[in-house]
Amino acid sequence: MLDQHSPMTGEPKARIDLTGVPETMLWPLWNRAAEARRQTNRLIDDPLSAGLVDRLEYDFRRSFGRPSVYHAVRARVCDDLIRDHLKRKQSEAVVVALGEGLETQLWRIGDKSVKWISVDVPEAVAVRQRLLPSSDSQTLVACSALDEDWMDAVPEGTAPLITAAGLLMYFEETDVRSLFSRIANRFPGAELFFDTIPPFFAKKTLKGFKVTKHYTAPRMPWGIRMADIPEFVRSIPGWEVVSVRSFGEPFPNRTPIYNWLTHMPGLRKWLPATLTVLRANQRETG
Repeated sequence: MLDQHSPMTGEPKARIDLTGVPETMLWPLWNRAAEARRQTNRLIDDPLSAGLVDRLEYDFRRSFGRPSVYHAVRARVCDDLIRDHLKRKQSEAVVVALGEGLETQLWRIGDKSVKWISVDVPEAVAVRQRLLPSSDSQTLVACSALDEDWMDAVPEGTAPLITAAGLLMYFEETDVRSLFSRIANRFPGAELFFDTIPPFFAKKTLKGFKVTKHYTAPRMPWGIRMADIPEFVRSIPGWEVVSVRSFGEPFPNRTPIYNWLTHMPGLRKWLPATLTVLRANQRETG
């Protein structure tokens, strides 16, 4: 029953029933909406997210607490990567967004020439279809990122930019390795953007990490130290590291304490969550 109303329109709010990992799509939405409402020093312009938070019958603050900047940092870094990818492409530009949830990046980028492949589990895709606008640029694929169905949706011979924001930590390490191997084999020249959490935080989630007293984060089995990422990548044939940064580095004026902590020699080995970009090696011909 829709008994609440949007303060902006007076219309009934949209009710959604999500649990487990699919419910986590609401967490970055909440934080992006808060960032979009900032009057100064705003990292992203995202009126679609702000409007969506107003339209949903969901107590975001009760579940996720006071908004933080870190999801907005991730979104902005990813936005900039996509814009750079589109500038460099001489032929068809393809973006594959794995585990996209209610990310509104397609509309923030605003480039109608891009082929955008949005991948998520069926219940998440259904929510996306219901709540976000349709777009001729977008192809929706309802499957796990670990399935190969989404790979078949990528045009033959293209080297896509693949994003996996807020996704890989929910997989086991063996699944991450398998996914990386299949991407490298299938899409030489592709770039992959993802974020990681450190092992100590992954262990906390296995014991039941409470974001607030009303919301417990799902299990996040895969964590990796920032210092270990280059060796991890070297252990998977076909990849090279483009960049590895902590969440504090891209916009240190917005994350001064975290940036300071993650540059302390003793803490830098185990504290930072990262924003990482890889490139799949081109196959040699001849």
